[in-house]
Amino acid sequence: MKTLPAWAMLVLFVAGPLALMARVSLYEPGRGRGFYTPATWTLENYGVLVGDAVVPGIVAFTVGGALAMTALTLALAYPLALWVQGLPAQQRPLALGLIVLPKLCNVLAVLFGLRLLLPRGLTGVLMAEVYLLVPYAVVMIVAGLGRIDPVFQEAARGLGATPWLVWWRVTGPLSLPGVWAAMQLTLVWALAALLGPLLFGDPEHSTLAVEIQRQATEYHRWPRAAALAVVLLALLTVPMALVPRGREAA
Repeated sequence: MKTLPAWAMLVLFVAGPLALMARVSLYEPGRGRGFYTPATWTLENYGVLVGDAVVPGIVAFTVGGALAMTALTLALAYPLALWVQGLPAQQRPLALGLIVLPKLCNVLAVLFGLRLLLPRGLTGVLMAEVYLLVPYAVVMIVAGLGRIDPVFQEAARGLGATPWLVWWRVTGPLSLPGVWAAMQLTLVWALAALLGPLLFGDPEHSTLAVEIQRQATEYHRWPRAAALAVVLLALLTVPMALVPRGREAA
């Protein structure tokens, strides 16, 4: 049996759904006669977003929250990855397994459990999302650290460099590709954060993903939800475009 070529998979599962989402965002609202009015074209949904005083605040919180989540995640993941990489080779899989173990549980079950431990509000939102993100970041940074030839570090130590100087001049710069990859994944996830803000946040902590969910499932405004999704997709392209430049710089 022949498999579908890669371009066909992209059309069916990426380009097709994105085109459908963009088309739905251009339908007129249903106004009580369904989710949208078929065979119509309008930019009204984007105009509503521009004129809505609430949307800029949601976009600002989405971006600001994503940057904070990314910074906190990398601040925790990098030293944890250094610790894992410093273990004997036989112990690294066990350490990584323990770090990744929570990801094997149902994410809703984990978050509902965290609701018993974390405070509600901005602090809870950040802590919940960082908890979900750290394992991914650790794995990616450890992979980057694993690609560093130990000869460079041994040569620096042989020349009398202290552990701090070895990291500053050798390990740190050579680990940047892994850090950039972890940053990309973390920022993309954080920009699309849904469950943390939905379960832990107050009304003023709504992200674009939360607002899309409300517009689509609670208010049944599919065109407006699709327009918000297009805005979110545009934001997601930013970290994906930044990573190649970061790798070049590294």
